[in-house]
Amino acid sequence: MAKENPKVSVIICAYTMERLNDIHEAVDSVLAQTFSPHEVIVSVDHNEELYQVLKDRLPSEVKIVENNGDQGLSETRNVGIRTANGEIVAFIDDDAVAENDWLEKLTEPFQSQNVVAVGGRATPIWLNGRRPSWFPEELDWIVGCTYKGLPLKGNELRNVPGCNMAFRKEIFNQAGFWVNEIGASRQSQKGGEEAELCLRIKHMIPEAIILYQPDATIQHRVPLYRASLKWVFKNSFDQGICKAKVNRISSNQEALTTEDSYLHYLLFASIPQKLKCFYKKGSLSQTGAIMISIIATGAGYLMGRLRR
Repeated sequence: MAKENPKVSVIICAYTMERLNDIHEAVDSVLAQTFSPHEVIVSVDHNEELYQVLKDRLPSEVKIVENNGDQGLSETRNVGIRTANGEIVAFIDDDAVAENDWLEKLTEPFQSQNVVAVGGRATPIWLNGRRPSWFPEELDWIVGCTYKGLPLKGNELRNVPGCNMAFRKEIFNQAGFWVNEIGASRQSQKGGEEAELCLRIKHMIPEAIILYQPDATIQHRVPLYRASLKWVFKNSFDQGICKAKVNRISSNQEALTTEDSYLHYLLFASIPQKLKCFYKKGSLSQTGAIMISIIATGAGYLMGRLRR
């Protein structure tokens, strides 16, 4: 007898009226999946106006819940998880659109009992129409997308990407929920919550497997202000700070091995290749952008260490 598909709760976190149209598109893309979700939950972070508007405008089958606790993405996710009735909870950003078979592909690896989390692929939608010639694919993580040079062990990840991920719901009862002291809020774009949670899961459940599923694809919007060197510097610096914090609180002695592998790739593969092809359009400017990101991340990490 064929095994029944698991019940999947899809959670979309939202916080601003500025993304109202994006939220509608994200919800529509989830409802149009080849594998229908058990439920769709929109978790709203401290925005009563947005909460009321979504209750009025979204389809009746979509659950709208409010985070009135600690402000920020981590607790907003936690509110969604506590509301969810599915065996698996999947997350997609409120400014992303899922491919029609996204959920089907994202949940396939859970057929293996040791798989506790799965991360999918995110490709950028550049709202200015095209990728800037100076912006290398190696820095796509800065705009919330899957980047060239992503460190993998086979098809295993250190941590899933926040914009496109799924977990067995039971894992939160075993390893704990998202930590509110880490992650993005209205005042800060700092991340690190995915790394901290996945490191904690691996520490508490050594046999747990976290997989990368590139066939589970979403399209992630990149607003104009993020397609700038200013954003590259700021986001890299912020990431450096949060990496220091994750390294400090994590029980895993190899907390930053992913960052080490990625830096090695940039310094000894990506940058030399671009310099070798200096005559190609954008090659030197892309090298410069990568160097700015490396320096800013390093400065942020040192700042994070000093703040200890």
